[in-house]
Amino acid sequence: MDRIYLSKSYLKNPIHVISILLIALVIFESFNWTFSFERKLAIVNRFGGIFGYLYVVLRGMIIPEMATIAIIILLLDLSHKVFRIHSVPLSWTGVLRYELTFLPILAISFLFFNPVSQSIRYLLVEFPAYNFDFYWNHYIVGTFTIRVYFMYLILVLLSGYLSLNASLLNDFIKSARIWKYQNPAAS
Repeated sequence: MDRIYLSKSYLKNPIHVISILLIALVIFESFNWTFSFERKLAIVNRFGGIFGYLYVVLRGMIIPEMATIAIIILLLDLSHKVFRIHSVPLSWTGVLRYELTFLPILAISFLFFNPVSQSIRYLLVEFPAYNFDFYWNHYIVGTFTIRVYFMYLILVLLSGYLSLNASLLNDFIKSARIWKYQNPAAS
């Protein structure tokens, strides 16, 4: 076996996308709790305890970031089609080249998902007191900053490469099974 044939079935399953998001958010929140425990504890107290905090996290982070992950996965899938990537050479350099192909896509994905994610966040967080000026200045224009970009870049790289590698591993296992079935004497 010299190639991994890509089906990308892992990337196309919404349950996998949600699990990748939750894994990435747990890692992200773990780092936040580790490096700023007192600040996070103050936030939990400000929202009335752990359930109030979890409600805010669900409404302000998890649901909007599902749109983020869905758009990232869509961009990765579209990139496979545009660059006509159907297989990956089974070598360290082949896999590394495959992964580096997606670095520019992940780096610019912020321009595509940020307006959608921020709009969803605005609708959920500011309900029912909607104000277009506040939305435009704080949720759209106010989020296109270097600080927000680099904050998202960690989540994007983590979830993007988690998705790519999980899908690649899944396709590697499928390719190995097919190869073993077609070459019973080699095993």
